[in-house]
Amino acid sequence: MKASATSSLRVAIVHDWLVAAGGAERVLARMLHLFPQAKVYSLFGDASAIPLPANATPPSVQTSYLQGLPGLRGYYRSLAPIMPWAIESLRVRDVDLVLSSAWAFAHGVKLNPAVPHLAYIHSPMRWAWDMRDDYLAQSGLSSHWLLGRLARWQIQRLRQWDLKAAARPTRLVANSQFIQGRIQRCWQRASDCLYPPVRAPLDQATLQATAPHGAFVTVSRLVPYKRVDAIVQAFAHLPNLQLMVAGDGPERQRLQAMATKNVRFTGWVTEDRATELLAGSRGFIQASKEDFGIAAVEAQACGVPVLAYGEGGALETINTGTNPSGVYLQDLSPLPLAQAIDAFARRSFRLEDCQANARRFSPEAFDAGLMHLIESTLSAS
Repeated sequence: MKASATSSLRVAIVHDWLVAAGGAERVLARMLHLFPQAKVYSLFGDASAIPLPANATPPSVQTSYLQGLPGLRGYYRSLAPIMPWAIESLRVRDVDLVLSSAWAFAHGVKLNPAVPHLAYIHSPMRWAWDMRDDYLAQSGLSSHWLLGRLARWQIQRLRQWDLKAAARPTRLVANSQFIQGRIQRCWQRASDCLYPPVRAPLDQATLQATAPHGAFVTVSRLVPYKRVDAIVQAFAHLPNLQLMVAGDGPERQRLQAMATKNVRFTGWVTEDRATELLAGSRGFIQASKEDFGIAAVEAQACGVPVLAYGEGGALETINTGTNPSGVYLQDLSPLPLAQAIDAFARRSFRLEDCQANARRFSPEAFDAGLMHLIESTLSAS
């Protein structure tokens, strides 16, 4: 669709919450690049969590009644049982098109049925579907008879709401083929696939100016399902190799307690610093089953090969065939993983092959794909 055909569209973008800049927020930023005048709606948070270009004007954000709760950011995840009502309380009016960027509740916003709604789905809520048992175990609820039963009842109610909410959007767009399968399994709906935007490969001058540090890198939120513990434990068997862990989260203290001297924790880093760490590394390691896995693609954009767990989105983002950009691993036990890392360290990969694979996920490819989906959705309305 030509820019002139969309410039007069009144667009609203609905996002789950705006607390920290992650992959979903990058998608939101790119939507705002296409529709800079769009209205933004969110359960709570503010525009500071959107990774906009330095010269961009932050959008005004309309939030739900949850925004007024004192100290909300310290406990907001515990409010999941009431978030369906909060998202439905948002009044999105006087628009021609609604885009949502959802991994939890945003797709469930209630709209005038005449307004087309294209929902970009990062994943159906994991804790209510695929990862329910993991969530209960990690929270300690599975071992408590009464609280465990209450939590299961609440999750079942969330599932029931989620099924109804998933029927509301005009069109569903998954961020990977892996998530297409999850949408079909959980919601019994078909969806399109559009990969999220990843920053373009670094130019040669930038790469040459980046000092190599020689360590392997993993960039991740430090939460249990990311399996950073598996990587840290593996490096206990690799005293001649170094690992840098970039990121923060509730697992950090436990991970640091188990780490050997060849593992360094940087804490949270900016996007620019993460890029420097990736560009100067020997390789990127990912042990989690990702819905898509932006960090792995960003590593390839820096010319860095990837060793990734061979399930989920990684199967779509890493080339292990001719002109490879990485390798898959299957066993996350400490010794087999250490052996896989050692073998990975001995292989040679070409910078240009890694970058060529990363170009498949450029912001421009996302823009073109999203505009095509919008055009066909509006044409069918």
